[in-house]
Amino acid sequence: MIVKTFEKTASQLRQFRTETRGSVNVEAIIFMPLLILTMAVTMIFYDAFRRDSLGEKAAYTLGDMLSRETDYITPDYVDSAISLFGFLSESEDELTGIRVSVVSFDGATQSYNVEWSEVRGGHATPMTEAEVATQHDQLPNMVSGEQLIVVETFIDYEWPLNLGFDDGVLTARVFTRPRFAPQLVWQGS
Repeated sequence: MIVKTFEKTASQLRQFRTETRGSVNVEAIIFMPLLILTMAVTMIFYDAFRRDSLGEKAAYTLGDMLSRETDYITPDYVDSAISLFGFLSESEDELTGIRVSVVSFDGATQSYNVEWSEVRGGHATPMTEAEVATQHDQLPNMVSGEQLIVVETFIDYEWPLNLGFDDGVLTARVFTRPRFAPQLVWQGS
């Protein structure tokens, strides 16, 4: 009995395999919307991760640029830096923002101090002593008297389709030590 059932099932499977009648249209109608939706969602997530990656790479570029500077940093310099950031991150100027701060470490009191901080764009305020005091665990270890350049970047991101995520701000934070001079000095109003 089992052998007959097995032979009958095998015969039906062979018949099904060699069958050429029917239409692919039904299968296409069922799977095409799912395929299109999957491709659209993949492209949207790719765009979000691409924008985030471009913003982070641009932040590293700004940090490196500032670390090599031996002259004074002026308001025009920071204005140019945000323009460069918008170009590198492929973002419109009104959607971007940067905060450049120089933080020093006092070994005697084991505290970080803000030497100066400049902001362009509407995403942040200049870094304060109170803010840096709460971020000891986020700042790298430094020796007494050493300065650190902190570059923070912001890009407004709006999802092209409503996938249930809120629009937000893509941020990056980069720490860089001055390379060719022991400090980065602000000269401006």
